[in-house]
Amino acid sequence: MNKILCVIFGATMFLACNSKTDCSELTGNYSNFIDARKDITKANYPVKKIQSTPESSWIKRIEFYSCDEKEGYLIIYTTRSEEYIHAHVPLNVWEELSTSNSKGSYYNSNIINRYPFNLKAS
Repeated sequence: MNKILCVIFGATMFLACNSKTDCSELTGNYSNFIDARKDITKANYPVKKIQSTPESSWIKRIEFYSCDEKEGYLIIYTTRSEEYIHAHVPLNVWEELSTSNSKGSYYNSNIINRYPFNLKAS
């Protein structure tokens, strides 16, 4: 009996930990950035790119999540523990940012105010 309960419990925990939302099921209706980031980063995407940026004095890490392989969410993590989410960022903009010699300059010139992520009123 104990073995059966252990197997059932283990299977339930495995499925609970491994069940991810498909990116096409994301609603995009978020009232705060924390919930948005959690949903975006935990969903399954055909394109998921994460890059540490130790060469940057301001940007610590950049992440890109795309459901259609054309545009997606860009998340910027800064050395000041700030996070920025941008929506509908084209894949080529991600590629240019990720290979840029100055991530901060590229971000300021090509991303800020061009790809806003808007929260919904709750």
